[in-house]
Parts: sequence; structure tokens; C-alpha cells
Amino acid sequence: MGSSRRYWFPLAALGFALLVMVAVEVVPDDIEAAQGYPLTQGLSGLGTGGVGGTGYPETQFYGIAFAASADVVPSATLGWLAGLICVVLAVAAWYWWPLRRQRPGRFLLGTLGALAAVPLLDLVGALQLRLDGDVRGALLAALGLLLLAGYERSWFVLAVAGVFALVATVFLPPVAGALTGAGVLFAAAFAVLLRPRPDGPEAV
Repeated sequence: MGSSRRYWFPLAALGFALLVMVAVEVVPDDIEAAQGYPLTQGLSGLGTGGVGGTGYPETQFYGIAFAASADVVPSATLGWLAGLICVVLAVAAWYWWPLRRQRPGRFLLGTLGALAAVPLLDLVGALQLRLDGDVRGALLAALGLLLLAGYERSWFVLAVAGVFALVATVFLPPVAGALTGAGVLFAAAFAVLLRPRPDGPEAV
């Protein structure tokens, strides 16, 4: 493992982002179900020709929309792009303080490159690899963990990246995978903070 324990924060930050993403996805559905609004009744006129009297324009529109989206890769259920960008910014701020005197220009360029790489790699995964949106997001997060493992020279983070990629892409639906992945990340962060050091105490 690496000589520093500061990489507990990226692990915890990604885990927290996953919890927020799941909450944003689940809570509105629960509120709507609790309210019990008859939305289908309110929209019944639009679906049966309430506009125009025959329903033909709506049928034609939905047929075109279905044909246009038949070959489209499924989008993400969770807000992976927003979550990963927030994690990149949080991790950059975390590492900025100890590294602020060591080539700040290169550090800034690296941060900007990471921010630009998130949507670009997601686009490549959608257009070239035809991956599901939630699979792309989980693999991008795992790639970030791999980069963290290389930077910190930590075999532990490397193992965490492998376990995270496995549980976040195998578990269905995506919400279950995100929750399991968050549990893995929080457990890893606590393990980093609580592990004893043979060379004595060290500031995190």
C-alpha cells in the first residue's frame, strides 16, 4: 500500500456521490407514489385523440419517436456525469492543498483534463462501445479509481477498483449496484483511516 492515507477522501467522496445519485432517483418516485395523483387520467385525452379529435397526429409522432430511438443506447438511470464531475472537483480541491506549491499549473491542467475526459469518454462508450448509460458511468468511476491507485501506488485501491467495477455493473437494477458500490467504497475508506501504520502515526 502507499505511504499516505490521504486517498481515503476520494473513496468516501465517490461513495457519497453515489448515495446522492440514488436519493435523487428514488425520492421523487416515492413522493409521487405517496401523493397518488391520477396522472394517467389527466393525460388520457392527449393519448386518445383529445387534441385534433382523431388521435392520428399523436400516433404518428410516437411511431416516429419509437423508430428513431430503437437503435439508441439506453441512457443512464442515475446522474453519473454530474456525480463524477462533482467528485473530480472535490478530489482536486482535496489534493490541491498539499500539492499547491508543486507545479500548480500542471495540477490545474490535469484537473481540467479530467473534467473534459468524463463526458468525452462517456460519449465514446455510447457511440463506439454501445454501452448502457449506467454501465458507462460505473466503468468511468472504476477508471478514476485505477488512476488513483496508480498515483498513490496502492494495491489496496486497485483491488477496490476491481470490486467496485464488478458490483456496480453486475447488480441490477442500477440503484442496487450503486448502493452496493457505495458500501464498498465507504468500507474501503474506513479501512484506510483505521489501518495501523508500522512507522508511527501520520497526518491524514
